[in-house]
Amino acid sequence: MRVTPRCAAIIATCAALAFFASGCARRENDSPMLELALETSPNRLDPAFVVDAAEGEICSLMFEGLVGFAPDGSMVPGLARAWTVSGDGTHYQFHLDTRAVFSNGRPVHAGDVIASFRRVLDPATASPRAWVLARIRGANDFHDGKSDAIAGLVAGDDSTLTIDLEAPFAPFLSLLALPAARVVDTATAGSSDVPVGSGPWQLSEWLRGDRITLTPNPHRTHAAGGVEGIRYRIIPEPFTRIAEFESGTIDVLEIPDAEVPRFRSDKKYADHVLKRPELRIFYVGLNNAKFMDVRVRQALNHAINVPALIRVLASGEAVPAHGSVPPGLPGHRDRPGYEYDPARARALLAQAGYADGLSLEIWQRESAEGNRVLEAVQGYLLASGVHATLVRREWSAFKEAVNAGKVDAFFLDWIADYPEAENFLFPLFDSANQGGGGNRARFSDPAVDRRLDAASRMTDDAAREEAYAGIDSLVYAQAPWIYLYFPTSFHVVSPRVTGYRLPAIYLANDFSGVRKAH
Repeated sequence: MRVTPRCAAIIATCAALAFFASGCARRENDSPMLELALETSPNRLDPAFVVDAAEGEICSLMFEGLVGFAPDGSMVPGLARAWTVSGDGTHYQFHLDTRAVFSNGRPVHAGDVIASFRRVLDPATASPRAWVLARIRGANDFHDGKSDAIAGLVAGDDSTLTIDLEAPFAPFLSLLALPAARVVDTATAGSSDVPVGSGPWQLSEWLRGDRITLTPNPHRTHAAGGVEGIRYRIIPEPFTRIAEFESGTIDVLEIPDAEVPRFRSDKKYADHVLKRPELRIFYVGLNNAKFMDVRVRQALNHAINVPALIRVLASGEAVPAHGSVPPGLPGHRDRPGYEYDPARARALLAQAGYADGLSLEIWQRESAEGNRVLEAVQGYLLASGVHATLVRREWSAFKEAVNAGKVDAFFLDWIADYPEAENFLFPLFDSANQGGGGNRARFSDPAVDRRLDAASRMTDDAAREEAYAGIDSLVYAQAPWIYLYFPTSFHVVSPRVTGYRLPAIYLANDFSGVRKAH
């Protein structure tokens, strides 16, 4: 199958947008702020409710946790200046930085950490990320209303906190760096849609669907770096983002796949292009509660020519996904994939009772990049007797329908919250996380649940790696998704900006090293 871009329409669109953006450039070119763009508009900027990368990136700038991530993915101190872990991996003691201050001027104490954790675990909060803290001793009893206290959380004094786990869990420190474990001023959390945090940046403006502006936490100005603020503009259309970057009104552009060759070969931009293999996977999730026959799910995988998709749509700069754990993470394994075989796909469908073909809807959020991928997927499916209707919805409506299990299939990606194989398995495939917890495919296998639980308790790194590799193989054989690929990210940075880095984890860039000439 050949994928043909609608070049004339794209060129016309780009020209018109570039002309429009050039009129704005004179007004904003000298902005002292770092100007960034988001494809989708965040719905919540509250750590208890963060469920996507855009929300997570912004919240990581506004709210601090006990620990955080460096750009390379390693752990660094946050509110805790030091910590110790017991030999059995169940007892953690944290010593808080006594200089930590919320952006409203109030000091951060150990009691604030406990109050923030209680807020996420409180059933009245209805946080979709309560699982992040569920391994703390007594957390589940508190969440289920069986106890008023969380036994594993104890403040020795204002700057000392101990956390006890029900059982060892090697990535626990990584969990504490996630948005759900970030600390908020709970005394003011109920008075605003956006709680007060202690991160290097604070929210100063939020025009929903338009822009979000962050300015330095006045009590943390030393950490904010060399720009006066960060402004995120919501720009869904990729060619609008390109035009805005080329006219100078945004400073960093995540290059759409189709445009990567042009930017890499353009003398003006080639030296400013950054490349990074991503801890990320693109997939078409299948509603396993509707498609219960594994032969149907396997057939849909055999119907797609993933290497051709990568060659045409991702400039050849991606890795076919034969599992959900990305290359570069312990637990990734090379294994035989579902080869492109339309005849095999038709045979499996016939065996499953669909000799006359199958019809389904694939939902997607509004995205030009997603359109390109799904139009190709749609064509491949049709060649194997599967009639796929593409349904486009804005992000909030899309997410609500997918989380509720109301759709046949959906196109999504999963980006690492932390650099562990567990993060690409437990949230996505444990039956306890069906829906908003991450398991949007509604996959359920008691054997996978048991093995995930057992692997999480392993303290030996090599044994845990093998365990997660085995789980990945077990899930892949059941084809809960149409597995596509692990992408490579390309960003181009304005020549006026220095110190910008592509972090391994989207939660890991505080922009403290960024400088902007103006």
